[in-house]
Amino acid sequence: MKTLSEAPIKQGTKVFVRCDIDVPIERGVIQEKFRLDSSLNTLKYIIDKGGMPLIAGHMGKPKGQVNENLSTKYLLPYFDEKLGEGKFELLENLRFDSREETNDEKFSEELASKAELFVNESFATSHRQHASIVGITRFLPSYAGMTLEKEIESLSRVMNNPEKPLAVLIGGVKLESKLPIIERFQPIADFIMLSSLLSANWSKEITHNMLLADNRDLDSKDINDNTRQKFIWALEKSKTILWAGPLGMYEEEEFMAGTREIAQKISELTQNKGVYSVVGGGDTVAAINKLELLDKFSFVSTGGGAMLQFLAEGTLLGIEALNTCPKL
Repeated sequence: MKTLSEAPIKQGTKVFVRCDIDVPIERGVIQEKFRLDSSLNTLKYIIDKGGMPLIAGHMGKPKGQVNENLSTKYLLPYFDEKLGEGKFELLENLRFDSREETNDEKFSEELASKAELFVNESFATSHRQHASIVGITRFLPSYAGMTLEKEIESLSRVMNNPEKPLAVLIGGVKLESKLPIIERFQPIADFIMLSSLLSANWSKEITHNMLLADNRDLDSKDINDNTRQKFIWALEKSKTILWAGPLGMYEEEEFMAGTREIAQKISELTQNKGVYSVVGGGDTVAAINKLELLDKFSFVSTGGGAMLQFLAEGTLLGIEALNTCPKL
């Protein structure tokens, strides 16, 4: 896999940059900018080299139909402010064309015709076999952006060379989406902690390193105090922490206590004890952003499903496409 530093960018080079621009918009106003911010270093690098980045991505699920509420036009003021007017091009929502999600070869070629190089800077969608992730690499010299490279490096460190003890904290609602990562880490983690709902649905063997929530209740909307103290005990013994998924219905303040206390503890251990902490997932990022703790962890992944799949399998379709793209 070639990285951005190897890309032959010179004055006037057009670079198709697949970014993660799927951010919440309300009445035309961006509500959370973490994913947009994550691409800035790559975009600024291209501009500094004299290149012209073509910013491309999707917003929401328009299902191949033009939807005014999901137009990238709402992102233009943000990029104008961060990059400078006239220093980039912003393409319209790629999912307005149904061929994006079917990885249509003709559409991939059409996208490629707009630029001379391709950069994948969207880790969060790199598990999708879409035209702007996989198909385009057949037609352009292709490179990993800075964020994609950092994602691979940070998550691989947790998978392959974690400083022990290693704690894995898994929250959220759906056990089936988290099961592969739990099984992946069972042989190597010192502690595996599951939220109340995941604990309630756990029917497999409870291995020696598993800490289930005390309140294993399908109606539970937060972990209880005993569970918080048990999880904190494990976290304080750990030198590497992986956290994916909030521990309760964080959207409502009355059910935010567990997520808040655990987030504060992990950030404290990161800042004061040198613990290496990796957190990720859309809801997790939203929760810690709400708590104003985004910059208090060692690494915050932009990926949700992509992060879980990478941790379970060690690669993603978009990464494989960069590894196997023809030498053009």
